[in-house]
Amino acid sequence: MTGAIYSPAAISPVVEGSIAPTLSPHYHIALPEPASHLFEVTLVLRQWSGAVVNLHCPVWTPGSYLVREYARHLQDFSVQGDDRPLPWHKVSKSHWQIQGIGVQPGGAADGGETVTIRYRVFANELTVRTNHLDPSHGYFNPAALLLYVPECLHQPHRVTVTLPHDQWQVATPLVADPEDPHTFIAADYDTLVDSPFELGTHQIIDFEALGQPHQWVIWGKGNLNPAQLVADTQTLIATEAAIFGGLPYQDPYLFLLHLSASGYGGLEHKNSCTLNYPRLALGDRDGYQRFLRLVAHEFFHLWNVKRIRPKGLETFDYAQENYTPSLWFCEGTTSYYDRLIPFRAGLASAQDFLDLMGQDITRLYSTPGRLVQPLSESSFDAWIKLYRRDAHSNNNQISYYLKGEMVTFLLDLQIRANSQNQRSFDQVLQQMWRQFGQPEVGYTEAELQAIIAGVAGCDLTDFFALALHSTEELPFAEALEPFGLSLEMTWAKVPFLGLTLNCDRGQWLVQFVQQGSPAQRVGLEPGDEVLALDGFRLGASLDDRLRDYAPGDTLTLTVFHQDELQTHPITLDLPQPQTYRLVIAANPSPSQVALRQGWLGI
Repeated sequence: MTGAIYSPAAISPVVEGSIAPTLSPHYHIALPEPASHLFEVTLVLRQWSGAVVNLHCPVWTPGSYLVREYARHLQDFSVQGDDRPLPWHKVSKSHWQIQGIGVQPGGAADGGETVTIRYRVFANELTVRTNHLDPSHGYFNPAALLLYVPECLHQPHRVTVTLPHDQWQVATPLVADPEDPHTFIAADYDTLVDSPFELGTHQIIDFEALGQPHQWVIWGKGNLNPAQLVADTQTLIATEAAIFGGLPYQDPYLFLLHLSASGYGGLEHKNSCTLNYPRLALGDRDGYQRFLRLVAHEFFHLWNVKRIRPKGLETFDYAQENYTPSLWFCEGTTSYYDRLIPFRAGLASAQDFLDLMGQDITRLYSTPGRLVQPLSESSFDAWIKLYRRDAHSNNNQISYYLKGEMVTFLLDLQIRANSQNQRSFDQVLQQMWRQFGQPEVGYTEAELQAIIAGVAGCDLTDFFALALHSTEELPFAEALEPFGLSLEMTWAKVPFLGLTLNCDRGQWLVQFVQQGSPAQRVGLEPGDEVLALDGFRLGASLDDRLRDYAPGDTLTLTVFHQDELQTHPITLDLPQPQTYRLVIAANPSPSQVALRQGWLGI
């Protein structure tokens, strides 16, 4: 990476005269009482000759585009000089300033002063982006735990871990100090942030892929088959590396897996990834296939995002949002390939792939927000929308994962049709890798679009205007026709009301009200409790009751709205489309058969 950036305006003017320490920042991590969920952190800055130290807590972590306010978990902050406490104060929510350094009763300290900062962080949030500590293990994402000094961002950082039990061990992509196996060295703060730590009695599975060492590090119990996991991982690695001409790393790569009760997620790093998956969801085919797609997705980020990065993410500012309109390519293209890679690897069938694309198209068309928020805006506003969903989100936003996947899908088909399968979106990725990924320089949206158009061999100006900057529907029929495919739509079997309900301990609660629907027009809202339909308790599911009605019929719905009993007459609309699936034409032309075979082998 080219390093983090920092706004000088955020530092007190006195800092300009500061001299960074000659030794690297050294963190000491202790967890003496894991059941307390408290990590104890000591940061030592030796030979500091400046008048002040500015310390900052990141507000986000790369790969997860939300200001998470990690500083809210920090407590018990204190600072010690060579022989006395040092005064400090908070400048902002995530900025501490330490003063009085080098001011001794007999004069300034000779050769600088050692500054020791201590604090504790509450860690009881088991996600790939946060910290978790309990009697069974400890996990920390360094951005959520380790404060940084702006002047030291590009210096080496050291982390020493003191484990609570002899049986515990440390797993991290960082290299251990040859003289101390519990001390790990990062080339700079960016590398440190990009290196998660797993502490405990986790299971370690060593294996090789393409001649390089890899590890599965697994915390938690579940119904995972280790032998199958290793074999399938090796296949996924080889399939993805074939696109880019080899692996982009030399050090061992770590897959850190948390088997939890019901969690789900992944976060990419340069030499590792962290995954969270339901512990008992790996025993059936659908659950395991979904897991393989998660693995394929995070591993694909080795190239796309960790090294092929948009200009807005070329360098990281940990103190605020980092904006880019290109997350549709970072995440959406990766989502398309996480569907495609298992098929190419022989771990899923062509029909599996087509079924998945049909399910995703159904999700797209079931999201009214696609007609409100353009794709580029979805990317730019990820910080305030995608990760802060509420009951209205489906009405006013679209995921750049989902629509970006669809845009990549259509572009792949366009490129293949134009070249008779001699080229595909793979060549886009390869050019992006050579031009931006290998030298690790950020690309602009214009540069990305120019490479795609060059591979496609046609002018895509109108397509990008439609797909990225408008809310018009995507041209699926036009893209699918050359391959002898079409979208088959099924309709709901009941009239349209526009409500999504959830039964919670016998109470039918409104989860979602679609904008412009009959339910929305009469004022129903998420959180309302539905009691009766036409005077009779709801009892069964809403769809079961609606089977007795026709479009244009008027029914009454009795609800508690903010504890007030209300009855609303509602006139039902026509049924809505329910599902979409990709189907093969009954009588395809020879050219359609050839294109489809070149793409999917069917």
